[in-house]
Amino acid sequence: MLSTSWRRPRTSCDGTEGPPSERKEDGWLEGPTKAGTEGIGRTHDAVLFDLFGTLVDFHSVFINTLHKVLVENELLDQAEEFRNRWQRFVFQGQAAGTFMTVREDFTSSLVTVLVDLGRDGDMAVYADQVIDEMFEQLHEAELYPEVPKVIAALEGEGIPWAIVSNVDEEDLRAIISFHDLRPLAAVSSERVRSYKPDPAIFIAALDELDLPASSVVHVGDSPLADVAGATGVGIDALWVNRHDEVYPDDLPQPGWNMPDLSGLTGLLLKG
Repeated sequence: MLSTSWRRPRTSCDGTEGPPSERKEDGWLEGPTKAGTEGIGRTHDAVLFDLFGTLVDFHSVFINTLHKVLVENELLDQAEEFRNRWQRFVFQGQAAGTFMTVREDFTSSLVTVLVDLGRDGDMAVYADQVIDEMFEQLHEAELYPEVPKVIAALEGEGIPWAIVSNVDEEDLRAIISFHDLRPLAAVSSERVRSYKPDPAIFIAALDELDLPASSVVHVGDSPLADVAGATGVGIDALWVNRHDEVYPDDLPQPGWNMPDLSGLTGLLLKG
C-alpha cells in the first residue's frame, strides 16, 4: 500500500532548497490566493496543465517499466506488438461505462496483454507488483528541465495555474508534495470519476478557479485527452510536442504547439 503521509521534497518548484510551503487544511500546498482577474495585457488569465508528459517525465518511467516486463516475460522479440497492445488497452477505465482507477486500468490491461501473448502463472499478482513499482517511481519522477522556471515565472506574474490529470488522487498528491508544487487547484480523474477527454475534469477545474472557459488555456501532450478534451468545453489548447510527433488530422487542432514549455509565459503575456 502507498503511504498517505506527505513527503518532504528535496527542492521547491523554483529549484531552491528549503522546507515545504505551508499547507492548507485539505492537504494541498498553498498557492496563489485567487484566480487572476486582472488579465490586462494577457492572452489568458490562468493555465491548466496536464501532469504526465507535460510537467512530469512519465515517458522515461514507462519505458523502464516496459523493458522490465519484456525481459522478465521473455518478450523482447515481440516488443512492438506488446507495446501497441498495452497502449491500446490503457486509459479505458470508462469505456465499459463503469469507472476504474488508473492503477486498476494499468493492472488489468497488463494482465490482458500478457495472457493474450501466452504467458502462464498468476499474472494478476505479477501485474500488481509491476504497476505499484511504476507508480512509486512516478512519485519521484523528474520534472522536465524547463518546468520549474516556467512555474516560477507564472507565479511571479500572478498567473494562477492548476493541474488536471488522468491519475489517481493519492498519486497526484504524492507527486505534488514531492516537488513542492503549489497549484491553485489539482483535479484527478479519480476524484471526478471521469477521464479526459470527458468534460467533467475540465469543468471541475474551471469551477475551482472560478473562471470561464474563455479565459483559460490548457497545456498538454495528448491530442485526444488534452487538446480535444479542452476545446470540447471551450478552453483554448496548447499542444506540447516533446517527441516530434505528427498531430492527427481527425482531431480538433490546437491553438498553439511547442516542443516544450519554455515559451509559455511569453505567449501568455504577449497580449
